[in-house]
Amino acid sequence: MTGRKRKIGLKPQLLLLLFALNLIAAVAYSVVLYGIDRAEIMNGIDGRLQTAVNAVQEIIPAGYHERIANMDSIAPAEFDALQDRLSRFSNDSELAYVYTYMKFGPQVRTVATSATTAEMQAGSQTRYFALYDTAPTQLLRSFADGRVRYDEYSDAFGRFRSMYKPVRAADGRIYVVGADVDLGQLNQKLNRALMQSIGVGVIMFMLSLAVGWLVIGRIVEPLVRLTAFTRNMERRSFNPDDQEMEAIQRIGSGRGDEVGSLAEAMAAMIARLQRYLIEMEAATAARERVEGELSAARDIQVGMLPSKFPPFPGRSDVDVFAMLESAKQVGGDLYDYFLIDDHRLFFVVGDVSGKGVPAALFMAMTTTLFKAQALSAASTATIMTRVNAELARDNVAEMFVTAFAGILDLRDGSVEYSDAGHEAPFIVRRGGAVERLVKQQGMAMGIFDDVAYQSARFTLAPGDALILFTDGVSEATGADDALYTTDRIQTALEQARENPSARYIAEGLADSVRTFVGTVPQSDDIAILVVCFEGAAAR
Repeated sequence: MTGRKRKIGLKPQLLLLLFALNLIAAVAYSVVLYGIDRAEIMNGIDGRLQTAVNAVQEIIPAGYHERIANMDSIAPAEFDALQDRLSRFSNDSELAYVYTYMKFGPQVRTVATSATTAEMQAGSQTRYFALYDTAPTQLLRSFADGRVRYDEYSDAFGRFRSMYKPVRAADGRIYVVGADVDLGQLNQKLNRALMQSIGVGVIMFMLSLAVGWLVIGRIVEPLVRLTAFTRNMERRSFNPDDQEMEAIQRIGSGRGDEVGSLAEAMAAMIARLQRYLIEMEAATAARERVEGELSAARDIQVGMLPSKFPPFPGRSDVDVFAMLESAKQVGGDLYDYFLIDDHRLFFVVGDVSGKGVPAALFMAMTTTLFKAQALSAASTATIMTRVNAELARDNVAEMFVTAFAGILDLRDGSVEYSDAGHEAPFIVRRGGAVERLVKQQGMAMGIFDDVAYQSARFTLAPGDALILFTDGVSEATGADDALYTTDRIQTALEQARENPSARYIAEGLADSVRTFVGTVPQSDDIAILVVCFEGAAAR
């Protein structure tokens, strides 16, 4: 036997899994650690901003904002002196800017601000009452609702993290005190925190991988030995080697984990397997004997039924064809036909309850009784009554059989028949019309021994065909659990009448059933019997 090629071993798979898990853990740890460091840095920055805002309120003279009404409210010398103090404080505190804004209508005006050393030297510092036309949204919201806010934004001066603190002046107007920290400096601190987090994560990753390598090696090594042992057992047809068995037992006794339990289980399994193989050889021999007996039983069962077609080569007034397909090697469906005399043909189709050997035995007895009674009884009702009485006597298995039996008079096409709870047959007329015989009342045979069966009659015209079948045809099951049904039987018969022979009709119906069933296993025995009356003048 050719085994499936193993592309990657267990150890590489576990190492790959360990690598992935450690990588995920290291990344997650680095992200969390970076998040914690960033939060601490941001909290520290926000604390500096809050201290700076409070200090700016102390630096700006009392009543300064109440005096501001327009661009001429503060003298340039006073603004320059205040800007100088705010600039020294901002530079000493390592802040980008400190400032206050006031709003006049929709416009935000700078009323106090610091300047960087470079701006002071270049004379490009922001002047008093300068319009702040790129005011951030958060600043405008603080003007609107009077709430303290933190913000990160970019404008013409750079990218900053800021704090805005609205203050209500004595005259009721709102001015906002703010401070900025250059995010360039902040990003340097955050980058350092990120690199530290990544470094810690890499160290953890390497340590976890090294420990995992050792642990996986200890786990996988005995598994590899167990795998080799299993393959060797297969090559030796499950005959164990003493040295390998001792090695497996040492693994089982030397380890207290699942690997040790697996080794113990394998050793016990090998012992049980040896016993099982011995029992299997005996069971196989017994099964082969039973299969041989069933095969012989099927040959005997098939031999009991007529199977030579055409059955009456010297006659042209009748054409008969039958087929039987058992769901198992032997089954309970039956058919039979024979000439009672020179001008009368007896035929019967039956279905025994159950399947297998019991049904086959009951079928054989039923077929024998029908043949014996048909040669001596005067009518189908008498035949049915006598056969039923014999079947019901000492029927300890409580089996029963449904049957439809008839006698065709080959001189005029008249048919006398009796029904024992069987499927009503179809008639295909010479012109192609398909009709179903009206079903007569009748009880299945073998249940009560005192049932009196009735006879009825119908007539076949020359060229007509009578089709009898068991419920293995009408109740054949397709892939969607749908039944074949008698409607489909009628459709198949309408299509099969292109050729008037009994064989063509029977095989056409059987092919239709097989197509409907597809690959679904056959669930019941199937029997089909077709009797074509060709007419007395055709002899």
